[in-house]
Amino acid sequence: MRLIVPGWYGMAHVKWLRDIRVLTEPFDGYQNAVAYRLRQDADDPGVPVTRIEPRALVRPPGFPDFMSRKRVLRPGPCTVDGRAWSGHAPVTAVEVTFDGGTTWVPATLDEPTGGAWAWRRWQVSWRATPGRHVLGARATDASGRTQPVEQPWNRGGFANNLVQRVEVVVLTE
Repeated sequence: MRLIVPGWYGMAHVKWLRDIRVLTEPFDGYQNAVAYRLRQDADDPGVPVTRIEPRALVRPPGFPDFMSRKRVLRPGPCTVDGRAWSGHAPVTAVEVTFDGGTTWVPATLDEPTGGAWAWRRWQVSWRATPGRHVLGARATDASGRTQPVEQPWNRGGFANNLVQRVEVVVLTE
């Protein structure tokens, strides 16, 4: 049996559940007390990794170029969309960049379905112009947390929610 805790990272989900005990103090099992902790150095006790940080992902437009891993797209209007979620609070906004983070535009969020911890679809219209573009999206939740453009460092590399970068090459006419 596995206990799924909505809004928490999967590694924090209890596996091989044998019994259930109600505790009045924090659980001190190895995974919580030692392994999965946000710390700056080996001597830092850190804090446990628990709730999922805000995250938005872009569904890359166009066709994939196998060798370069870039997306190739014809010029003109297109819809760029994706999904966003957070383990702290419902997603309230998504912003999208087409120039690698220099400028951001608000996306339209679909109505929430599936509860507070479910993914939320977002979309934005884009007129693709010839050239190279770097797309990305960042989510903000109701608690005020926003996905970072530069990832805060931690020793274990946990809770990485850096803005995804999708390179797109828009062909000339």
